[in-house]
Amino acid sequence: MENLLPGTSSSSSAAECFPPDTKTDNSGSGSSRIISSMVSTKKKKSSLSPSNSNKTLNPTPSTTTVKVGGASSSSRNRNDDVSRVLCSSYGSVSVCGRRREMEDAVTVEPGFISTDFIRFDFFAVYDGHGGSKVAQACRNRLHQLLAKEIEDIEQQLIELNLNDNPVLTYKRTDGERDHEDELDWESIMSSCFNKMDEEINGSGIENEEEENNNTDQTESGSGSGSGSGSSMKTIGSTAVVAILGKGKLVVANCGDSRAVLSRGGAAAIPLSRDHKPDRPDELERVEAAGGRVIDWNGYRVLGVLATSRSIGDFYLKPYVTSEPEVTVMERTTNDDFLILASDGLWDVMTNETACEVVRKCLEGRTLVRRSAMSVNRNNSGEAAAVLAELAMARGSKDNISVVVVELKRSS
Repeated sequence: MENLLPGTSSSSSAAECFPPDTKTDNSGSGSSRIISSMVSTKKKKSSLSPSNSNKTLNPTPSTTTVKVGGASSSSRNRNDDVSRVLCSSYGSVSVCGRRREMEDAVTVEPGFISTDFIRFDFFAVYDGHGGSKVAQACRNRLHQLLAKEIEDIEQQLIELNLNDNPVLTYKRTDGERDHEDELDWESIMSSCFNKMDEEINGSGIENEEEENNNTDQTESGSGSGSGSGSSMKTIGSTAVVAILGKGKLVVANCGDSRAVLSRGGAAAIPLSRDHKPDRPDELERVEAAGGRVIDWNGYRVLGVLATSRSIGDFYLKPYVTSEPEVTVMERTTNDDFLILASDGLWDVMTNETACEVVRKCLEGRTLVRRSAMSVNRNNSGEAAAVLAELAMARGSKDNISVVVVELKRSS
């Protein structure tokens, strides 16, 4: 994700992000070579290994992040009830790609809520613009806000007699009450996204940044600080969040990151819609608020921001909103896997292609080049890495973050 402020450029030199001996291929032939390698019988050395990571993914290993886990992961508590395991495996990868700075962030929190009545896994991709601070704040904070919100509602469900005085934050159901079904996800997600936005645009992050800046400059004797609070007003982040429960899959999206579900071995079902400024309903909303969408190297709000919804971006309020669109789906036995990714992937790849690649990885029909950075390696993590490599081979110019969650549950 990029935003164009006065005096900035929309392009950056790939040569500055790759060492001199690196060869990049933006013609598309690189992508066909990777696809071919997935069905080839010839073994290849991992491009994610320490010796090659700077050639294929990014010259700065510190900005390449890989995380894997799942039902068989050694990190899972041995006392966990097998019936409460919500997915077979998960994996994520986040790479700087051809950008000068890493502004993406990923959160993976299995069992971020686990009580006697409910258990949920949390997965999210945040694509920052104007800087990384808002994406990092969302990575560290948004799931905590959600956990508190859901736990408070669950406490209400326990304490209240549902036959009297129903509250707005849950739904009443007939027969045996399932707390997971009684949660009003649209209201919960909206509340938490807006709270996150308020924390960033309010006193929280701005004051903390300004205080740290003032402290540093005071210690160095350089003055009283430059007021980083104002600079935070021009930073924002998209957010696509997936909550995985025993019977529900909930996706909340704000911006142009995307969630896609593979079901039945073939279908690629979009669980979110990109918030682009030229999307008819978004264009109408922006103009109704008094803003304008200008075609300036692509459609942008006020000619600056290429997404019409985000967390942060205080200087573009109220034209840019943090209100998410929420999709709630019943889980089925035909659900295969879930992909969450930033637009660094989706700018160069269709939903169907991404699902086809992941499906081949999970089915073991590929000779995937193993990552030496992953200790508990699994097919989900390898699928995420292959998607990132393929996006780069296809010429993606953005940071690339991918989360793959295998939904088939082991018996």
